[in-house]
Amino acid sequence: MARCPVLSTSELAERLITLLGPEVPLIVGVVRHRRAFQVAREPIWAMSDIIGRTVPECWSAVGLHFAGQVHRQSVIEAPHTRLLHLLSRDGPPVTAVDRGDHVELLDGGEGLLTDLLNRLLGQATPPPTTNPMTFLSHIWINRILTTVLERPLGSPSPTPHDVTLICPDPVDSWAQVCDRCADGSLEIPGVSPGAARWLDPGSLQRLVESGLPDPVEIVSDLTELLSTETLEYMGLD
Repeated sequence: MARCPVLSTSELAERLITLLGPEVPLIVGVVRHRRAFQVAREPIWAMSDIIGRTVPECWSAVGLHFAGQVHRQSVIEAPHTRLLHLLSRDGPPVTAVDRGDHVELLDGGEGLLTDLLNRLLGQATPPPTTNPMTFLSHIWINRILTTVLERPLGSPSPTPHDVTLICPDPVDSWAQVCDRCADGSLEIPGVSPGAARWLDPGSLQRLVESGLPDPVEIVSDLTELLSTETLEYMGLD
């Protein structure tokens, strides 16, 4: 337990990263006391160690600590750094980057890491950045590409009937997407029904799309792999 005055999230992140020694991924929890804070550290080895969890209510902040690199304009600026992405229950996230000789603080931020921290705290994430049918279209074309690449060499190209069979059913809302993922009627790469129940619409969308190829790249590949008939049926001709 470390003694401290009342600290902002940025000050807390800067202090914590100097206390976290091992270069292993950790879930870091902060319990604030009147004149001190207590730090809980739990090693994580896979995404499944995070997804589905809710941290204790006594944790006033939660963070993810891991080793990484700092890139600027596609150039590796710092090849060996430690990072702590910290989110308090009542403030925006902060990232502390330990460069060895000093700690750099980056306020704010959004994306998958912040989504995971919000869900660990039982808080909502920002809404999806696309509509649900566009999201399902991304799932569909990825299914088609996967089907083509997994077929034995020399197999015929999928027909319009083939691609129709693997097209997700239409939905009216993101709530429908989440419900269908949670009951197993909509299969999405990397997301189990249990994980879908833990995620909310925004975090579900960003988690899934972070693991899929860019849709522009998928379409480019499909135009080389599918027949003209199938491309015309899909509206990709």
